[in-house]
Amino acid sequence: MSEVFEFFLLFHVAVPLIICEIPFIKKKFEFNRFSLIIGSLLPDIIDKSLLFMNIGFGRGFSHTILFSLICVVIIYFIVKKKTSIAIPFFLGLILHLILDLPEVPLFYPFIVYDFLVIEDPLGLWLYKLFNDPGVYWTEIAGILILTFISINNRLFNWKNLVRFLKRNTALENNQNTTEPYKV
Repeated sequence: MSEVFEFFLLFHVAVPLIICEIPFIKKKFEFNRFSLIIGSLLPDIIDKSLLFMNIGFGRGFSHTILFSLICVVIIYFIVKKKTSIAIPFFLGLILHLILDLPEVPLFYPFIVYDFLVIEDPLGLWLYKLFNDPGVYWTEIAGILILTFISINNRLFNWKNLVRFLKRNTALENNQNTTEPYKV
């Protein structure tokens, strides 16, 4: 594996959220967006934390399919089999892995991967953020997507934001999805 250190959370949050904004999905399925966001960030939260403590590689065990499956089973039973929480969490995990392809150890520990040791993770992170067009353009795209979602769902106050993150209220209240959070 080559470069394994990238922690650019805006794109990892924006892509799963915009997928759930697709009208068919938004109208048909109930889902907890907060769970989706946690799932989409969890692999980096774990692996990057280990990297900064000098005991990980940036994309290690939490960037695997096995980890994703174990997590979703645990979450499923913790939330008492609420699929509106467990499925978005799993979707977030899987979308994170897809966004990090091809440099993820998907089948670790069943397949051996060469992990790169990074001496200065913070320096590499800053360098890539300001010098790698692929990185800063994805973060700009993330900002644009999140701005679109905020405007489209009228997330201009905390009450609306919290309601938006909890679930798809269009299903809950049988409201028109173009005006889901009128106050």
